Amino acid sequence: MTTVDATWTRPRLRDGVALGPGQWRGEKLIHHVRDAETGWFYRVGPREHFLLSRMDGTRTLDDIAVEYAATYQRRLGPENWQQLFGMLHRRQLLDGATDPEAIARLTASAAEGAAKARRGPLSARWPLFDPDTLFTWLLPRIGPLFSWWFVLPALLAALVVTGYVGANLPDLLAGTGGGHRPLAAIMAAVVISWLIILLHECAHGLTCRHFGGRVSEIGVMWRFPLLAPYCKVDDIVLFTPRRRVATAFAGVFVSMLALVPFAVIRAVAEPGVLHDLAGAMLLFGTATVALNLVPFLRLDGYHMLGHALNLADLRADTYRFWGRLLRGGRRATADYRRRERLIYTGYGVASVVFVATVLTLLIRFWYGSLAGWIGPGWAVTVLVAEAVVLLALAGHLARRRRAATADEARGSDT
Repeated sequence: MTTVDATWTRPRLRDGVALGPGQWRGEKLIHHVRDAETGWFYRVGPREHFLLSRMDGTRTLDDIAVEYAATYQRRLGPENWQQLFGMLHRRQLLDGATDPEAIARLTASAAEGAAKARRGPLSARWPLFDPDTLFTWLLPRIGPLFSWWFVLPALLAALVVTGYVGANLPDLLAGTGGGHRPLAAIMAAVVISWLIILLHECAHGLTCRHFGGRVSEIGVMWRFPLLAPYCKVDDIVLFTPRRRVATAFAGVFVSMLALVPFAVIRAVAEPGVLHDLAGAMLLFGTATVALNLVPFLRLDGYHMLGHALNLADLRADTYRFWGRLLRGGRRATADYRRRERLIYTGYGVASVVFVATVLTLLIRFWYGSLAGWIGPGWAVTVLVAEAVVLLALAGHLARRRRAATADEARGSDT
């Protein structure tokens, strides 16, 4: 049997092509397919995933067809095979049937799409280096840190520090709000905060690598108005929900753990710069962790909730669900499972309550400040002008998001 014959009679996916478990995207179950060589991620349905998962070079097409018929009570016709192999050819996923020029084009288009996604007025990314080799070298040396013998005591210590911050909150607020801060102490706080954020991001990457994923990028991210490190862990979509939650939580866990030394310093140090610096790091570090866990912001808490519920994009799918519900009523959402209807309904209502509460507090605070400086009339004028600008920005971002979603849909096989 020739190589060409084997390619089509006993098909096998190329090395580097990996299949992820199912995730719910609205009313549909999807699976992610990663091509490590080109950098593309594709989405397929459960039936396509079933067929691809059996293309390991040991089964004939007849064997796969029999398994498919037994599972789905439907036989595959020639047009089904033609459609499937057409997709494999377009994506160059089949071993022994690849074209170097097509591979190069797919690689270039993936890089172009990634570069386009990095640019924006309120959000941008500048990659610095590929950490995969470093993480691969480092992982065996820190392996014990992933065992429950370390994780449980460390988590307990972090929770004790959180309790300590809560019990001493008035003193911490008073210490942070009053007194002169030397420039050296301010600079030290900035540098330490950056290092903690870097450790936070590396924790995501190392956990992803620990579970077998590849970490492709570490860099600096601009997210208005902050500039901070980031670590790209796209392979998380190939993990089980539990491992996805663990990867998302790893950063918060390290951020909490990094506060333990500052609690010790504040407890034993005499009043002074070091004592105040430790208090400030505890206060702002704990506030940052709490903010990170809010499930209505696209931070770790949001991703942890989505992963725990096994949903591909909780916020976007909630918007889509409510759009259908408001335009067409309950009949327009009849294709959703009851579980997803409850989740999207509850998350949508909770999001509106959260946003309304935050906006009310911000407007009250900002109006009170402005009224004291420039008078009530001008304060209202400034607030209205700010609202117009923010609405324009929101509309711009919404259009960009829709365009990105359309591009993603064109580049994916569902």
